[in-house]
Amino acid sequence: MSQSPTSNDPAAARAFILARLGLSGPLWPVERAGEEAKKLGMIQIDSIRVNGLRNHEIAWAARTDAPVEDLYKVIYRDRAMLETHYPQFATRRDWLPWFIKGFGNTIRDTDRLRELRPMMRRLKKRMREEGPISPADLDSERVIGGFNTIKLTTRALDYLFYLGETQIAGRTKHFHRQFDLTEKVAPELLAKQKLTRTQHLDFFVRSAASVLKLATHRQLTERTAHHIGTWREGWLPVAHKVVDRAIKQGVVVEAPFARAANGDPLYALAEELAQPIPIADDVVRIIPPLDNLLFNRRRLTELFGFAYKFEAYTPQAQRRFYFAMPILYEHDVAGLIDAKKDGDAWRVVGLDLIKTVPEDRLRQAIHRLARIAGATKVEAPGLTPVRLRKAISGKIEG
Repeated sequence: MSQSPTSNDPAAARAFILARLGLSGPLWPVERAGEEAKKLGMIQIDSIRVNGLRNHEIAWAARTDAPVEDLYKVIYRDRAMLETHYPQFATRRDWLPWFIKGFGNTIRDTDRLRELRPMMRRLKKRMREEGPISPADLDSERVIGGFNTIKLTTRALDYLFYLGETQIAGRTKHFHRQFDLTEKVAPELLAKQKLTRTQHLDFFVRSAASVLKLATHRQLTERTAHHIGTWREGWLPVAHKVVDRAIKQGVVVEAPFARAANGDPLYALAEELAQPIPIADDVVRIIPPLDNLLFNRRRLTELFGFAYKFEAYTPQAQRRFYFAMPILYEHDVAGLIDAKKDGDAWRVVGLDLIKTVPEDRLRQAIHRLARIAGATKVEAPGLTPVRLRKAISGKIEG
């Protein structure tokens, strides 16, 4: 069943975005979850696991009952998506030839690259003979890099990735990246790409629109610039011109049913607009801090009236939550929840509801996520009002 939204209706825009991002309507069937995930284009990968699940695992759980292991099969076994590097995303494999073209230009002919070449050759030889290797497997001196220092071997692996000679082929049980030769992981990425500049830039705006699903000109420009890469010269002005051309050529089309809250037009790919918009359901969903819905925080604020900040790297005395996860209900952001997994318990350490949510639906969402995280009970010590604490606490059934 679908609704017929009126023009200039931000609520219709919210409904459209959530539906296209797999955050409303029925959960993806187990047998189709992998294909549906590819339609997101990119899923951000993060290692924080304070509540028992990582960002990408929560994003998966918000959309499907397929086990989390199936997501890893999509990325590291079937390789329908491949993990990219800094920032780390599971990205559609067929997008990678476009993304990596020219990716290594910023490090070519640098003194550091020349210094690392012998080590890079040794690492490639080891991968060829022994298979995937992780930075954790290697010992070497530390140099400036990352959040403070980084092993020289890790930097060499980074450079091999930037040059397209290796790919991230898997993760260890401790979630360390495993690198292997591109020729073994995705040999098609070694082929020379005969792309014109126009074709290349058109891909960036199309992929940006595919990721955002619905966006203003400014939001689409920001995402296109992100896909082009800040390391490419003149990235923001170029992105603006590319979006202008995409609109003129009908690559992205103005949505007929809604505008932004300030009246700006909203644009989407024509094929996305052709599908119906589901009515709001009564399912409460919990999404991670780096979910696709939050890829453009400006859009979240403008369309949902909600300003979100990821506070994991904010000094403890200055933050409200550590890993605050938005709560979605009826095509809107209804609040935030933060939790920690302690043994068998999934402990709610923060809950801030800004919209009314049925307590039984909220309990279902919390217990479902806690069960997926491996907990057997939910606790909410100190949560007020007491009625809400009692409503969400207790043994996890099923």
